[in-house]
Amino acid sequence: MKQQWERETRVCPTIGLSTDLLEALRATIQDHEMGPAEAQALVCCETVSRRTAKAGLFMKMAGAAAKTMTQAVIVTPTRLVWAQREDDGEPHAHWEWLAQLDVRDYEKGPEAGLIPDHGLQIHGIESQGSVGTLFFGFGEGPDADHARRVLKDAIRAAHGEGPAADRDAGAGADSPATG
Repeated sequence: MKQQWERETRVCPTIGLSTDLLEALRATIQDHEMGPAEAQALVCCETVSRRTAKAGLFMKMAGAAAKTMTQAVIVTPTRLVWAQREDDGEPHAHWEWLAQLDVRDYEKGPEAGLIPDHGLQIHGIESQGSVGTLFFGFGEGPDADHARRVLKDAIRAAHGEGPAADRDAGAGADSPATG
């Protein structure tokens, strides 16, 4: 089965992100009083996804008929902050506590048999009063592999499954217990 998306992922400093995505991320960081989230970044990356196949009826009905999607991600020791833009639309930024998230490689799930792709399924994302799963697409290559690994390791560390140094880095004012 043909892949529906061609993805390019690059790891970069936050200043290297697309300007509109960086502005959306910074507004969310400021609005939610995340302090020095940019300075605490374990990884920052941007993925540009281009549709390579026509959107099917289901995708159109679900409002997912974009031709391009650009997503910027910042992972801190305690939070996942991301912004995304469809085509030339306005970017939207969001954040979640890592300790509330679960992660799975998309390629290892049942969905990959239906729609081949590369990325992570992040469960625990709140949207409109319910908790769901969001797909984070990643390209192939060293930058994408690095970003995926850091995000997965950070979520595991937030659950107490990583090295103590990673967990200690998130203690204090940026932890969910203290807000």
